[in-house]
Amino acid sequence: MGKITSVNDQEVKNALEGLTRQYFVGNLKKEQNLSFVRDERLEIGITNYEQYTEEPSHYHTEATEYQYMVSGWTKYLDLDTGVEYEFKAGDFYTIFPGTKYAQKAKKGTTIIFIKVPSINDKVVVTDVDKTVTDWYTSGLKTVRKDYYHDENAPKPNSIHPAAAVALINDEKVLMLKRKDNKKWTLPGGTLDFGESLTDCAIREVMEETGFDISIQDVVGTYTDGDIRIEYSDGEVRQEFTIVYRGKIKGGTVELDDESSEYKWISLDEVQSLEMAESQKRRIEDLKSYLKTGVKNLR
Repeated sequence: MGKITSVNDQEVKNALEGLTRQYFVGNLKKEQNLSFVRDERLEIGITNYEQYTEEPSHYHTEATEYQYMVSGWTKYLDLDTGVEYEFKAGDFYTIFPGTKYAQKAKKGTTIIFIKVPSINDKVVVTDVDKTVTDWYTSGLKTVRKDYYHDENAPKPNSIHPAAAVALINDEKVLMLKRKDNKKWTLPGGTLDFGESLTDCAIREVMEETGFDISIQDVVGTYTDGDIRIEYSDGEVRQEFTIVYRGKIKGGTVELDDESSEYKWISLDEVQSLEMAESQKRRIEDLKSYLKTGVKNLR
């Protein structure tokens, strides 16, 4: 008689809590959190990197690895040839037996893998040279490119509600210089589950600048489908940002790792900074709002 077994999404999430990898199928020697199908022929599992991760250099003597990128961004370095491989969401790749490699993965990377056969044939490579250690040390630096009504812009594949905040002090606005595109911007970031956009604005300003703020008003809304941000990990994000005016309640400037500089600059001079076109528009709208009180809805 036939039989169907399954595990649901929540069971997988619960099983992965605090762990990197769980198996759906395999000839496992140890029990794991997730119930699985025992099979000597192959392993099927999921790898979830909750933080930036560097996998130890290794190879498999007999098994072939088939991998599908569900999300995120990962890089591999072939230790014998020195060739670097880069994979993003939607990519499928195969690692053949005997391939010695190093791997590093961005936070939020999820990979579905199949390994044939299901055997413990992993060999850790300990005698790596400085080229490999330097490769690990270099990390994964996300680079972004902004598109403003550009017919050559890539098609968006994500949209994340975001909040930005204009902090005005003595007729000067606080600007941050981002590391990923070397351009200046208002502080802000994307919405987390369970929070409102005003909560998001307050949290992001605290994380990015060290200031505790209150929200005073909405300056404008920005949801232009022809404004996009392309990231080096494969994400192409469509604009969806609410700009608020905020007031500092306390704290001192302490930048996070997303920004390299900060500057209080007069509204008359702020356009001299190198900014994305979308950011320039928000600054012009901010100046108009401060004069007229009229919100900009785009």
